[in-house]
Amino acid sequence: MSTILQLLVSGIMLGGIYAVMSIGLTLIFGVLKIVNFAHGEFLMLAMYAAWAVVSATGMTTYTAMAVVTPLLFCFGLLVYLLIVRPGIEKPHLVVVFATMGLSIAMQNLALVAMTADLRDVAPLFGGTPIKFGPLYFRVELLLGFLISIAITLALMMFVKRTYIGKAIRATVQDRDAAMLMGINVPRLFLLTFAGGSALVGIAGCIMLPLYSTFPTVGLNFVLIAYVVVVLGGMGSMEGAFLGGICIGIVQSLSGYYVAPAYGQMFYFLIFLLVMIFRPNGLLGQRGAAMVGINE
Repeated sequence: MSTILQLLVSGIMLGGIYAVMSIGLTLIFGVLKIVNFAHGEFLMLAMYAAWAVVSATGMTTYTAMAVVTPLLFCFGLLVYLLIVRPGIEKPHLVVVFATMGLSIAMQNLALVAMTADLRDVAPLFGGTPIKFGPLYFRVELLLGFLISIAITLALMMFVKRTYIGKAIRATVQDRDAAMLMGINVPRLFLLTFAGGSALVGIAGCIMLPLYSTFPTVGLNFVLIAYVVVVLGGMGSMEGAFLGGICIGIVQSLSGYYVAPAYGQMFYFLIFLLVMIFRPNGLLGQRGAAMVGINE
């Protein structure tokens, strides 16, 4: 019984980290109606940046967020201005192929600059876990989960309570009406894409203590992000968090009772079942993929 409980707790915490990685993707899709196929490479860049900051200064990856998050925000601004904005009013495949090209370019640039060597950081407190009753908590996993909860709650409050958040929801519901009401929609798109990129920067910082980084590390996680977003419901941040928890639990249980190599098979099977019986996702609303951020 304690083994199952330990696996469930570990899966929930891991899923919370997956959720932070995915919320940036669902935010960009909900507002701009585009899928960033370079999302995994944004995560790779964030993990390399966090590793560089930790190696140069000796600080932890969690304090390195103060450097990495603004860096990814600025990188998102640059990508939007140079790659996304020119194709945003064009057929959907233009942005798809543009971001896929960016993904390939970033992978190969990272391979040239950093080689294929694995880069990682030392565990906190020498890797000693925290014991609470029969359960053991890895410090990095627990901190990452707590940060993910804080980020998710803060983002939900931001979207639902602040003026910019209300402007975002108004824009995704009716772009033309929002512009008539004085909302600067192009600037809102810019800030949303950059903000989603900044969330990936946070995710990279909390994932680096758990996983090594290398030029194609994004490929290992980008499929998980897509599954989490669709599983939770397109445009739903609460759904993305719940979807991340589900995937984390499935990965934890299947890795222990079957084999880690079959983890993707199980959560893709759950993904297919949800798409068959609830195509809007767990918390998605009908037509959410067309509307954007759920209210």
